[in-house]
Parts: sequence; C-alpha cells; structure tokens
Amino acid sequence: MAPHLKGLLLSTAGMLVISPDGLLVKLVQQADAFQIVFWRTLLTAITLSLVLLLVRGRGVVAHVRGMGRVGLGASLMVGLSNISFVTAMTMTSVANTLVVLATLPLFGAILGLVLIGERVRPRTWAAIAVAFVGVVILLTGSVGLEGGALAGDMVALGIPLFMGLALVLLRKAGDRDTVPVVALGGLASALLVLPWCDPLAVTAEDMAVIALMGCLVTPLALSLYTSGARYLPAAEVALLALIETVLGPVWAWVGVGEVPAPLTLAGGALVVLAIAGNSVLALTARRPGPDRPPPPPG
Repeated sequence: MAPHLKGLLLSTAGMLVISPDGLLVKLVQQADAFQIVFWRTLLTAITLSLVLLLVRGRGVVAHVRGMGRVGLGASLMVGLSNISFVTAMTMTSVANTLVVLATLPLFGAILGLVLIGERVRPRTWAAIAVAFVGVVILLTGSVGLEGGALAGDMVALGIPLFMGLALVLLRKAGDRDTVPVVALGGLASALLVLPWCDPLAVTAEDMAVIALMGCLVTPLALSLYTSGARYLPAAEVALLALIETVLGPVWAWVGVGEVPAPLTLAGGALVVLAIAGNSVLALTARRPGPDRPPPPPG
C-alpha cells in the first residue's frame, strides 16, 4: 500500500472513531462534568501508559523523561483542553462545541506566529477572518437559549486555545512521540478536577459509557490519527480533522435528538468552509519537492 493512501486511511479512521465522542458525553445521565472528566481522562492515561509500557518496556521511564519541560507544559495544556471539552459538552450543544473546536488550526496559526515566529500565509489570515465571523454568528444564536448555551460556547473556546498552545509547544520540542504528552495530559486533567468532584458517586450505567470513551474511543482514535500523520502533509491531516466537526452533530441528532439551531448551522458552515478552503489551498499549492513536514523552528 502506498504511504499516502496508508496515512489517509489511518487518519480518516481515527476521526471516524472519535466522531461520536460528543454523543457519548450526552449519553451520560447523572455524572457531572468533572466526574466525566476525571474518569474519562484517567482511563485514557492508564490505557496509553500500558501501551507505552508494552512498546517501550524497561525504557519507558527514560522515554517519558525525554519529553522535557516543553513536553510537560504541553501535557498541562492538553489537560486543560480535556476539561474544557467535556465541560462545554455538558453546557451547550455538540454542534456548537465542535464548530468552535474546528477553529483549532487557526488558533494554532496565530499562537505559532506570536510564540515561535512561524510565518502565517495570507490565505490563512483570510480563513481566520471568515472563521471568526462564523464563531460570532454561532455565539449570537446561543444568546438566551436556556441561559447556559452561550456560557458553554465561551468555555468551548478554551479547547482550541489550550490545544493550540499544546501544539505550538510540541512543535518547539521537535520530532518526539506525542503519546506520553497525551497520557500525562489525561493524568493532569484528573488531578485538576479531583478536588471538585466525587469520582466514587458515578453510577454503573454512566461508568460504562465513560469507560467506553476512556479505554477505547480516545486512545484508539489518537493512535490511528497520529499514525496517519506520519505519512501525510500537515495541511491534509488538518483537513481530515474536520470529519469530527461534520459527523459529531449528526451523531448527536440521531442518538439524542439534538437538532442544531439554524444560526449554529450557518456559523458552522462558515467555520468549516474557512478551514477546509485554507487546507485545500495548502494542498494544491505547488511545492518545490515531495510533501514533507517542515523542520521545527530553531
């Protein structure tokens, strides 16, 4: 199988696996946001740690230490992003959360420029402007919806912000394994919310859904998506990430009858078109040589 096709299949499969994540959060009946965060991220950390132990054996400790301070900072940002994701899902709709999440590549571009001096192309700035308009429309449609949707959308903005910071830190760190970062990020999430939740009060029914997310969906999706990223240009990987934005609300509509509001659809369409257009232009631009990820900035 050609490397490009292999990467395409792996990353696509990863996004298909993660796409019902929002629905699974909505299926939790009694557990609050922090209880979901605690068990979901702790189980993800345990699962990925076991994978690292199986793959690295006795060298796992040295492998994790190799992350350095930059990796630890990225882990903390991943942890905060995990908290923002689940909290937003419990406060606003799946569609709104995923549309805001779709701005991640654009947040990454801005943060990369500010923090590590990565040049942003004019087409990306245009996409940022269009996506910003889309998010404003989405937020406008949330005003007055049961008093909580707008607050949830604002919480959702923490997802691309914190994850964008994590990606910039990882880029600064260079070509390193991201699995330890995600595993420690899950542990950080669990520890941060522990003082404000009672993990043992979760019912067996809710625990079954949370375990499905923490032990299977998130670790499997991460493994597939990051494996595919080894064979594809970064722009194409970002384009494939929109699969979750498109399919997530569909899963919620089918699974729990959560019909997206008209302004959510309009705002979401602008965000998706902005990011997809930017990614497609990046893919079709002529390159001086074979597609390969750029070297990390000095």
